Amino acid sequence: MVVLAAPVLENIRLLDAVRPHLAPSAVVTDTGSTKAAIVGAADGIRFVGGHPITGGTASGAEAARPDLFEAQHWILTPTAGTLSAAVDVVSALVRTLGARVTLLDPDEHDRILALVSHLPQLAVSALMDAVGSAAGAAGLALAGPGLRDSTRLAGSAPGIWRDVLATNRAPIVAALDRLIAGLTRLRDDGDGAELTRIFESAVAWKQAMDERPL
Repeated sequence: MVVLAAPVLENIRLLDAVRPHLAPSAVVTDTGSTKAAIVGAADGIRFVGGHPITGGTASGAEAARPDLFEAQHWILTPTAGTLSAAVDVVSALVRTLGARVTLLDPDEHDRILALVSHLPQLAVSALMDAVGSAAGAAGLALAGPGLRDSTRLAGSAPGIWRDVLATNRAPIVAALDRLIAGLTRLRDDGDGAELTRIFESAVAWKQAMDERPL
């Protein structure tokens, strides 16, 4: 087995580097945040796309910890042409690391992750940039737990996110458009009706998310 664990575009480049050295029975997987692009690039390889839903804003070996994958989702994205034996090999690795296997179509993975992962990162980074550049360090010193709790993702480095946007642009643009539309309705809300609707919807969806196990 070969596990590609670099940023998404580097993983795609590495596919060509490892391709000549693979035994016929070798299985290749990856840990990237988008799947359709690399699955398409892996044609002719026994490849099973993978995405562990874990980690934090820190990167590198110093951010490693032994329970990183424990009880977390690890999405695999086999296609109709993927051999079930290859899926079994990668699934065994995932379970050995303590994670839970979830199967998704590559395009569906990218659509959903654009909403539940990529959009939050971009929104929080934009929020922190807007607040910080307007309030300055002195203003930020007055921030309470609301801003601090809601901007944890603002500590993320841009490197891997450039690759995510490059390989999942259409779903991310659609997700950003949904958020922009909601913010625009809040901005233009005259009587508070839209604010009430959005807040009530947010409460309901937050409860629905929190009631489901990670």
